[in-house]
Amino acid sequence: MSKLNSPCTPCLSNTSAVILAGGQGKRVGLRQKALLPYQNKPLLHWVLQRLMPQGVPIWLNVNSNAAGYKAYDLPQFSDQHQAFLGPMSGMQAAWRSIESDWIVFVPCDNPNLPQDLIERLMQAYLIDPAPLMVVEDGQRIQPLYLLMHRSMNLALDQALERSHLSVFRWIQENQHTLVDFSDQPDCFQNLNTIETDLGTNLSPR
Repeated sequence: MSKLNSPCTPCLSNTSAVILAGGQGKRVGLRQKALLPYQNKPLLHWVLQRLMPQGVPIWLNVNSNAAGYKAYDLPQFSDQHQAFLGPMSGMQAAWRSIESDWIVFVPCDNPNLPQDLIERLMQAYLIDPAPLMVVEDGQRIQPLYLLMHRSMNLALDQALERSHLSVFRWIQENQHTLVDFSDQPDCFQNLNTIETDLGTNLSPR
């Protein structure tokens, strides 16, 4: 792959983060997963505990129960599409609301995000620059953990126009660099199921 044609280098001053919480919640009974309790606090609380110290502005991508997120006092935006098309739609909408040159995307259902996620994605760019810097955990690509440059906005639009909704396949089709997080594989275990015998208690998938 050819190198990216000199966009501005990602740094804390030109980067924002987006927590993708725009899903319909099919795996958790059509509830907002980010607001479900985990260790006595909403799951979103733990995601923010890991993300906020990393030094960039944080936005929420939400499509349901926007009022439930007001307590977090974070800017919100919704997908342009109303059909719950998934993370690609949230990524597309981010560029309509956020003026940063770069955005770090993370899912809303991981309370164990690496505490150096953003720093390492940026450092990897200095070695092997690409408009998509994507986490690889030693076994697989983690397509919902990535640093994206604004130049990918058009590619997102084109993918959604043809109902291409797989983030993994979209990454494969575009210039990207895999960033090695094999030293922290347990930091990418999303929480997806409800154990009803213990109340609303999320468990790792």
